[in-house]
Amino acid sequence: MNDLPEKIEVRGTVLDRIGLAAEFVCWAADLPGDEPRTVSIVIEPAGPPTDQAVDSAAQAIAGFDVLAAAAARYLVAELADPVWELDAEDRARLDGPEAPFGLPEAIIWSDGSWMIRFAECGLAIGEEFGIGVRFTGTAPVGIEDLSGSAEVL
Repeated sequence: MNDLPEKIEVRGTVLDRIGLAAEFVCWAADLPGDEPRTVSIVIEPAGPPTDQAVDSAAQAIAGFDVLAAAAARYLVAELADPVWELDAEDRARLDGPEAPFGLPEAIIWSDGSWMIRFAECGLAIGEEFGIGVRFTGTAPVGIEDLSGSAEVL
């Protein structure tokens, strides 16, 4: 892992390598702004960042606020479906004036796939690790229920 770069630059944002485990490597950066926002590239098995991951990270950085807002809207619309079996309190939170999701983080994997994870989620489904929205390009395509996860980067 010592031959991997300590820092990588994507669209003027410097992502620092974070030592987590021998089997994977992560570079992360906090984006400037009033609210905390993070972009992370995770490569498993551990190796240099792929072109696909860097391209997706560039896309996420360039449109972060718009993409995070799209992810929140997607969650509100999709979680209203009875298949998610939200209780009355959670349904009321979804109908509130502001979506109950905060602390967005873009997580990009080596193949260029990615999601926005909201570390703060005011719904039972997001207990402990938040909730994620998977993207294809700039389009939200699925919900990542992280409530059963052992850990999240």
